[in-house]
Order: sequence, then C-alpha cells, then structure tokens
Amino acid sequence: MLSETRLRYLYESARLGTMRAASEHLDVAASSVSRQISELEKELGITLFERGRQGVSLTEAGRTVFEFYRERAAHEEAFMSRISDLRSVRTGNIILGLGEAFVTDEFSDLLRRYMKQYDGLKVHVRMGGSNSVVAMVRNDEAHFGLMFDIPRDPRVRARTSLPQPLHFVVQAGHPLASTERPGLTELGRYRVALPESSFRIRQIVQRAEQESGEFLEPALITNSMTLLKDFVKSGRGVTVLPPLLTEPERSQGRLVAVPTGNAVLNDTQITLVTRVGRQLPVGVYRLMVRIESFLRKNFGAVPLDSPD
Repeated sequence: MLSETRLRYLYESARLGTMRAASEHLDVAASSVSRQISELEKELGITLFERGRQGVSLTEAGRTVFEFYRERAAHEEAFMSRISDLRSVRTGNIILGLGEAFVTDEFSDLLRRYMKQYDGLKVHVRMGGSNSVVAMVRNDEAHFGLMFDIPRDPRVRARTSLPQPLHFVVQAGHPLASTERPGLTELGRYRVALPESSFRIRQIVQRAEQESGEFLEPALITNSMTLLKDFVKSGRGVTVLPPLLTEPERSQGRLVAVPTGNAVLNDTQITLVTRVGRQLPVGVYRLMVRIESFLRKNFGAVPLDSPD
C-alpha cells in the first residue's frame, strides 16, 4: 500500500508550488519532504516531479498521483462524515466559496439558522469573484460555491442555475429610472462605477461593450460591491449590478434597478457549483440543498442536475 505520508508530501508540494512551501505548511524539514517524494518515485518506478529554479512541476505521472490523492481524500472525508452522521455526531467543517453579491441579510439568516440547528458544524465562508470561486471549488478549497454566470471550467459543474440579469442601478428619481429599457449609450451619459476586471460582472459588461460598440469610461473602479452601491446612493452616479445585491435598498426606496435593453446583460445567471466527481459530506450536502431551496423560492432557480 502506498504511503499516506509520501502521497501527502507530493500533493502539498504540487499544490503550493515548492517543496519548501510544503515543508513549512506541514511543519517538517524540507529535506524530509524531498526524501519522501524520492522514495515514492522509486516505489512507483517513474518520475513524478520536474524540478526547476522556479519550483516544481508535475509530470503526467505526477498529475495522476496528485488526482488520486485528492480524490481519495475527498472520498474519505465523505465516508467519515456519513459514519459520523449515522452516529448522530453533527461535527465537521463546511467551506463555502461565495461571491460578494450573495452577502445579503436573507442569505446570512439562512446560514445562521442552519448553524443553530447543527451547532457542532463550523461554516467557513471564503469571499471572491466568480473566477476565484471556480478555482476554490476546482481545487477542493471549498465544498461548493455560489457565483455569477456559468463556470467555464470542465472540472466544475453548474448544479443549480437561475436567471439574474444585470440591471442599471440608479438613485430614486434619477432620469434613467423612468427610461424604458436603456442601453449602454444612455448609461454612458452619466458617471459610472464598475467592478474590477477580475469580477465576472465587469467581464460581462465588457462583452456587452464589444458587441454594441459602446464603451463606458468608469469614474470609479473597485473590488467592493458596497462601494459601488454607496457611489449610487450618494448621488455621484450609476452602476451595473444584479437585482439580488440591491434588494434591501430597493425595498427601502433608496435605489432603483432599471432593466436594460442590452441582450448580453440580460442573458446572465447566478449558479451553485460543485467539482465534478466530488462526494460531499452529509452536513455540506444538507446545507447545499437548503441553499438550493432558498434560491428557488426567492429567484425561481432551475435545477440543472439531479441531486447525487
């Protein structure tokens, strides 16, 4: 049987990029990491790492071992969770990758109620743009994720998706609030705030600009959804956001979400994603199903896959 220690040392070295980084993460000597990986190569009779000045990179055989260990760890996690569940032990960790657009009072209440029901579970929420959420899920750094738009990675599947068109967000009483299906031309007449290019929302806006030939010159670029809304609420200009992010302010009459006539901005979705082939622990699966029910109730989600 292959050594668990050797497999883990290889996995962490590949994940972190260098054996030294792996040794620091594992709190062992770098020479020990190198020696154990060399022993694994001897045991398998094939080179697993290509060593260079910039770190280490996996050979094809190394990638096979890397995927084997990752899959085995995921299966073991799911197995132990199911055994614990059968023993009525509600303990463990849930890691959720979340786009900032989903940080709403309603979603926070959902998490609070779940954690109260299963008070032995610890929920870790990792924030990031859509690209970051996909990477978290793909690399098993999050059990599942909520993101804007559909993932473009074959290793990550869209489990549940729902329409969520981008709207022009303006202050109540703004001229655009009474405009019928405005486009980018109308939006560009005002000061615009937009997310950074790493955010999927901005990438969709850029695609809309390219297809329409109308290009915006943002007065503010930020990685904070809160700052975008503050920009509008203070009367400094307008922005482009999905309705779910502005629901509290709209219900208070402070902001207005104006549907646009731009086809690209209308053809967007929010999606719950998981890694292809990953078996989720029971506590994780139950939270995921509860979030799916929340999405269907509030946004009319359409399931893309049956539950595993």
